[in-house]
Amino acid sequence: MHCLVVLLSAVLCLTLSAGPLRAAEAPSQLAGIAMGANAEDMRDRLDLARVAPLWDKPWLVRANLKPTKGFIAGYVLLGGCAAQNRVERIRLQYKDGSKALFDKLTRTLTDRYGVPLPLPAPKAAKYKGFRWVFGANKSKGMDILLEHFEETNDENPSGNVIRMTDNRAMAQEKICYDAMIKGAPEPQPAFPLFDVDDKWLLPQ
Repeated sequence: MHCLVVLLSAVLCLTLSAGPLRAAEAPSQLAGIAMGANAEDMRDRLDLARVAPLWDKPWLVRANLKPTKGFIAGYVLLGGCAAQNRVERIRLQYKDGSKALFDKLTRTLTDRYGVPLPLPAPKAAKYKGFRWVFGANKSKGMDILLEHFEETNDENPSGNVIRMTDNRAMAQEKICYDAMIKGAPEPQPAFPLFDVDDKWLLPQ
């Protein structure tokens, strides 16, 4: 009995001395593209000749990925205000669109970063997705999304897509943009010169 108490005490001491388990550190790059990198330093990877701000989020700028092994398409979102040209999101579509690859990638990411959060599937869609979140603040930390689409549409082609986002940096871009336009008059469309009606708003 005495030996058992000594053994348990030793195990407890070793556990306490080891300290708490560390949470998995957030990754810093995907397919050789580093989060936070300056797009000007990545002209060999990004098509900077055709960058454009997002129509619904003008504080962010999209640059498409140049042909890259292992992927058939992709883009990055860059800061457009607080940290211009800074890589803040990477979204890539794998060349292999099989469910088998999706399952393999899910297992690998789970082994590295822990159990993910399942993403809700859109209505009537054959979809599966998971999200890994890093940091205490789930809305402003880094996250990874891995998604599998079995049916294609304009927004999400069929296959496997991975996305890595610095949510804190993107939030700072929105704050910067809002401060920049605060007090400025709302832009008025120059076309057409006449008042529009329902006929103008619908296909003719």
